[in-house]
Amino acid sequence: MNLKAIQYRLQFDFQLAVMTLLCAIAVVGIAPFAVLRAVNEQWLAFTVDMVIEAGTLACMIYAWRTGDSHRPSLVLAYFVGAMAIVAIYVLGPAGKYWFYPAIVANFFLVERRHALLIALAGLAVIFLGGGLNGSPLTEIASYLVTATVCALLGYAFAYRTAMQRTQLEALASKDPLTGLFNRRTLLEALQSTHRDFARDGETRGLLVVDLDHFKHINDSYGHLTGDQVLVTLAQQLEQNVRTGDRLFRYGGEEFIVLTLPKDKDGLAIMAENLRSAIARNLDDGHGHGVTASLGGALLRPGEAVQDWFARADTALYVAKNAGRNQVVIDPGQ
Repeated sequence: MNLKAIQYRLQFDFQLAVMTLLCAIAVVGIAPFAVLRAVNEQWLAFTVDMVIEAGTLACMIYAWRTGDSHRPSLVLAYFVGAMAIVAIYVLGPAGKYWFYPAIVANFFLVERRHALLIALAGLAVIFLGGGLNGSPLTEIASYLVTATVCALLGYAFAYRTAMQRTQLEALASKDPLTGLFNRRTLLEALQSTHRDFARDGETRGLLVVDLDHFKHINDSYGHLTGDQVLVTLAQQLEQNVRTGDRLFRYGGEEFIVLTLPKDKDGLAIMAENLRSAIARNLDDGHGHGVTASLGGALLRPGEAVQDWFARADTALYVAKNAGRNQVVIDPGQ
């Protein structure tokens, strides 16, 4: 694997990046202690250090080799939590401080509920198992309270981060005007649909919906009116497609429907239902009806995504040239 490929994986696989960082920290941070303990013949503590380094390294290598970073992250989180507890019993009072970085690390490794469970379960084991025996009562109480607060703050931070990530993903994938998926998401969905079709052979259909004379609406009544027409059209499409169909705003007044029709006739019937619903219910806000033209195509075996989309787009132009407010499906088939 070349340097560029490594940088790409670290950039787009957050869990892999965290595991790699933890492995580096384990080597740089724990190795000197392991060497010191070997020199002092503290073999039990040395063994714990080696097990931590070996476990962290094994999870990281598995993730790099398989491309699966989810399962090794989960394993590593529970492993880190368990070894932090072991460190307390082996190292004595000095070991209890390793539990704090273990708490923080796990909120980066796994989903927040897992991380909180590991932290609270670990504290229960430490307290009930006598891991803090010999310490003054006030010190035990302080440790349990501060570790619990650390876990709860980690949970709150992870929750806020997850919410922000959801919001950012929505902004990146949704059209801000209509709330439908945007062009970027469409390109990803087309590739995914293409892969699914190659695997199962189930019929896939694509419809291109384009408003007729939309420029006239913008020129006559302004872009705010035009925007409202687009929002209403999006609502009409959402109300009239089937569950499982996917809607996208491709750009301007053009919308895309990805669907699973039985055959060409099924795609044509669906398109006609959409055209009819738009013609009945859509207007420009000034008493004039608005219509749409639709072009569609079924994905063919071995066909590239761009060719499939081009055929549906060509069908749309045939519908436009036929007088608009028309449906055309696979005109050349």
